[in-house]
Amino acid sequence: MIAQAAKELGTKIIVFSASSVGGVIAPRVAVKLNAGILSDTNALPKIENGQIVLNKSVFSGKANATFTLTGEFNVISVRPNTVKPAEIGAPVPVETLNLSAQDTDFRAIAEAILKTSDKVSLTEADIVVSGGRGLKGPENFYLVEELAEVLGAAVGASRAVVDAGWRPHSQQVGQTGKTVSPTMYIAIGISGAIQHLAGMGTSKVIVAINKDPEAPIFKVADYGIVGDAFEVVPALTKAIKAYKQKIG
Repeated sequence: MIAQAAKELGTKIIVFSASSVGGVIAPRVAVKLNAGILSDTNALPKIENGQIVLNKSVFSGKANATFTLTGEFNVISVRPNTVKPAEIGAPVPVETLNLSAQDTDFRAIAEAILKTSDKVSLTEADIVVSGGRGLKGPENFYLVEELAEVLGAAVGASRAVVDAGWRPHSQQVGQTGKTVSPTMYIAIGISGAIQHLAGMGTSKVIVAINKDPEAPIFKVADYGIVGDAFEVVPALTKAIKAYKQKIG
């Protein structure tokens, strides 16, 4: 139906969110439209000298590349939370399109949608608390979970932690995991490899807790605490709980 609408309206650019859903739909629409596709961008396209131009981070965020979209149709997917909402302008007219779908258009039909968790979504969370190898073992991840709970935050993890089997891949933040851009990102025991920074570098405020003062994470952190996570995190959690009780 999206492909039908694009053809009927003569849409030059079709934009998706680079989420788990958008990542599945975008390439399928591109195939139906015989369109080029540029995935996981961190910006919207601009018109320069009559051409559609788009910038994208490459090589784990070490460089930016400029792409020119030249197809009749062009499909892009943008990382969630990387583009600020535009100010409300004039109302946009709603058009009704006569689209059709046949049974043959569907390989699988959803019979039910189940809610599997009440936890905060990692990619949509306003606050993310992530843990790394500095926690020394999966049994110590309760420190991250308790701090996240008191803050109403989502729990994240570094790739090293996920590869070690401490946490599920759904919690991985980084180049090969989820991209997040919360108001606050708290990194506990995470050294700050470039692959991890590529997934959380656009966070508004970054707080790092690490006992190694030379850890790369401190180069991007707005606030840094050099200390043992096993001492700092419980004290921080306790202080936040006390503050919340005080203000009611």
